[in-house]
Amino acid sequence: MPIALMLLSVMLSRPLSAADSDDLKQLREGREAWNAKRAAETTFVPDLSGADLKGRKFSGFDFHGASLEGADLSESNLTGANLSGARLDSSNCEGALFDGANLNGTFLRCATLDGAILEGADCSGADLSGADLRRAECSRASFSGANLQNVHFREAGLGRVNFSGADLRGAYLWRAVLDRAVLMGVKVSDTTVLESGSYADAVWSVANGAIFMADVRVPVVAVEHASSLEQTGTLAASRGKREGKVPLKSALNLWRRTGPADAPYDTAQYEMLKSDWREWNRLRRENPSMRVNLTEARYDHKNLSQLNLQGANLQNASLRGTDFSEGDLRGADLRGANLSEASLVGVDLAGADLRGTKLWRANMSRTRLNRAKVSPATVLDSGKPATGAWAMKHGALYMAD
Repeated sequence: MPIALMLLSVMLSRPLSAADSDDLKQLREGREAWNAKRAAETTFVPDLSGADLKGRKFSGFDFHGASLEGADLSESNLTGANLSGARLDSSNCEGALFDGANLNGTFLRCATLDGAILEGADCSGADLSGADLRRAECSRASFSGANLQNVHFREAGLGRVNFSGADLRGAYLWRAVLDRAVLMGVKVSDTTVLESGSYADAVWSVANGAIFMADVRVPVVAVEHASSLEQTGTLAASRGKREGKVPLKSALNLWRRTGPADAPYDTAQYEMLKSDWREWNRLRRENPSMRVNLTEARYDHKNLSQLNLQGANLQNASLRGTDFSEGDLRGADLRGANLSEASLVGVDLAGADLRGTKLWRANMSRTRLNRAKVSPATVLDSGKPATGAWAMKHGALYMAD
């Protein structure tokens, strides 16, 4: 294995646990002993930050006010647990069970809750800004007054959820099920993507008792390679410093020596995309302004499904036969890119620049194209050039070259 990739694997390894060893030992003694200690010692604040608690049974445990930042709780059972006021920022709760759990006032900023079960959970006043709740089942849960800015609710089950007074500005609800959800008093903006794929507006807000607030973001745009590379190094190195990992600086230098000479793309980002999509998506959630430069990158026949490539510069990239299914390419610059025979199933290309893009024989089933830019030089999946009529039918913008 090349030295650069070895360093990359070290950087992406599980973070060192900062959890208190005594707290972990106490946790292993079971629910009754743990809850008794919490009841007897009212000043006891557990520190389980960064702990590996994957697949554990914590049903009915009292974790109120506990520190669980960065902890791995994936596939764990927290049914009926008390997590009120706990801090779970950047934690991994993928596939975890939170049925009937108390998450009142809990901090879950940038947490991963993909596929988690939160049926009947009380998330009132919680801060889930930037969290990933794709495909999460949240029926009958309460998010009343919660901070849900930029939360990813794609395909989530939100039937009968109470969103009253919640902040949904920038939230992503495409293909979510909102049957009988309470939306009275929620805040939305023109960056809120509704379940239909359309953006929230004043008309929708009036019809649903919501509060519309103009909140147009400055789009993430392509940048020069050097500044993009420096930014990625700074973000990953600072993260590595916090988690006890090898700094990225040495790895970047090695990539510069061993990668393509004068590559037009960010070589650190290029390698990271191929190594760990979950780490990539987490880095994007925690640093939404991170600029992505993959100009002329070659990812032919690679699996890049579910990746967050929002605002990425992919000009003239070679992406033939690449699997982007369920990915987020909103606002991406794909001018001149070759996506022939690529899988774009369920991909969000809203606002993307597709002028001159080759989409011949690409699978565009359930692809979202709202406000995407096309031109006569855009080759569609049928092999024909894009037209004004096609653009109108798909909600895209037709721009003559």
